[in-house]
Amino acid sequence: MKSKTLFIRILVFSIFVLNCRTQQDDFPKLTGPYLGQKPPGMAPDIFAPGIVSLKGIHDFKGAFSIDGKEYYFCRRLPPDYKQALYFMKVDKKLWTEPAPLKITEGPRTGHPCITHDNKCLLFYWRFNQDQSQQSGYYASARTDTGWSAPQYAGQALVVTTDRSGSLYGNEIVNGSPPEFYLNKITFKDGLFTDHKRLYIDMHYGKQTHPCIAPDGSYIVFDIQHENSKLFVSFKDEKNQWEKAVDLTRYGLQEGARNASISPDGRYLFYGYKGDIWWVNAKIIEKLRPNQREKSN
Repeated sequence: MKSKTLFIRILVFSIFVLNCRTQQDDFPKLTGPYLGQKPPGMAPDIFAPGIVSLKGIHDFKGAFSIDGKEYYFCRRLPPDYKQALYFMKVDKKLWTEPAPLKITEGPRTGHPCITHDNKCLLFYWRFNQDQSQQSGYYASARTDTGWSAPQYAGQALVVTTDRSGSLYGNEIVNGSPPEFYLNKITFKDGLFTDHKRLYIDMHYGKQTHPCIAPDGSYIVFDIQHENSKLFVSFKDEKNQWEKAVDLTRYGLQEGARNASISPDGRYLFYGYKGDIWWVNAKIIEKLRPNQREKSN
C-alpha cells in the first residue's frame, strides 16, 4: 500500500513538473507595470492567469516591491502542497518567470512584505516542532548580490507597511477560543520591539490578515470565519479607526482573504479560491466617509 501511495505521489509530481517545463518553454515576454497585465476595472478579475494564478495550484498573498520591479507571492505545490515563496523581477526590461526564492527554502513560508524603503524583505517562517528554529517573522536585508540570510524579527502572523514606514500586523492571544486582533508594530534594528493594539469594532468577528493603505488612511482585513469576508476601516479626523465596512456589499466575493494594496495605491489584490485576484482600488476610495456623504 505504501509503495502504491508513493508511486501515485511521484506520478502527480512528475506531471506537475512536466506542465511547469511546458509553461516555462512558452513563458511570454512580459513588460511594463504589474507583469504587463491589463489593469482591472471596478469588477474583480484574476491576476496574471497562467503565470501567477495557475489551475490546480493554490496561489495567494502577493506583494510588489516599492519600485514595482519585483513581485513575491505564496504558492502551494503538489503532491504535499507545501507552502513556498515565489518571486519574479524585471531583468533587462522583461519579467522573469516565477521561481522559488532560495533564501526562504526549507520551512513553510508565507506572507511577504517589502518595507517602505525597499531595503528589507519580511516573511513568515513556520518550523516544525522538531526543528530548532523559532517560527515567526524573519527579515532579510537587500545587498548588492541579493537578499541576506534571514534573521528572526519577532512574532506576528501577517505584517504590512505604509509609505511612512509604519508596520501593522496580526496577533493571536491564546485562550479558549483564541482571540485575534490587529496591531501596530514598532520595527527597529531588524526587530519587532513593540505591539500596540488597534481598536476597530469587533462585532465582525476575529480580525486577521491586515493590509494597510500606502498613505496609512485605511486598513483592509478579513475575519476568521467559515467563509471569510474582506472589510475596510478608515481613520477619522481624530486618527481613530472607524466602524469597518463589509466589502462583499460592494462587489467582492464572500470567501476572499489575504488582501494587499499596490505600492501606488491603485489596486487591491486578494486571494480567492486558490487564485490571486485584483480590482481597482476606487472601489475602496468611494467608501471613504466624505465620499459616502456626497453619494447620499
